Amino acid sequence: MDGLRHLILPAFNLALFKLALVIRLTRAGVREVLPMDFIKFARAKGLSPARIVWVHVFRNTLIPLVTVLGLELGSTIAFAVVTESIFSWPGAGKLILDSINALDRPVIVAYLMVVVTLFVGLNLLVDILYRCLDPRVRLQGEQA
Repeated sequence: MDGLRHLILPAFNLALFKLALVIRLTRAGVREVLPMDFIKFARAKGLSPARIVWVHVFRNTLIPLVTVLGLELGSTIAFAVVTESIFSWPGAGKLILDSINALDRPVIVAYLMVVVTLFVGLNLLVDILYRCLDPRVRLQGEQA
């Protein structure tokens, strides 16, 4: 329990800006989709407001949201180094800062390779999620 208590402030620090960005993007997407004809048709069919929001509105706002979430998750993990150093946590942040001060190039390169691999993996996951969320997204060479 003591470790979780000490995790609250760093987690809040990392998540606050990202959460605000995701909320703003979601709000803008919802405001764009709500006046569309298929939402009016769903209301006319008598669907419940919860079903309209979760199935029709939210699904159409997920593509840009997934893009931003993938990139922001990668940057949150990559820049957790700063948060670790501010809160004096021993970890990858302290290791990379000590390596920069000591000009320990192999450790710096290894850290950068891990971050690059993380970003490439997250972008691959985002592309796979695109295909799952929107069947109209086609892979190269796939027939119509």
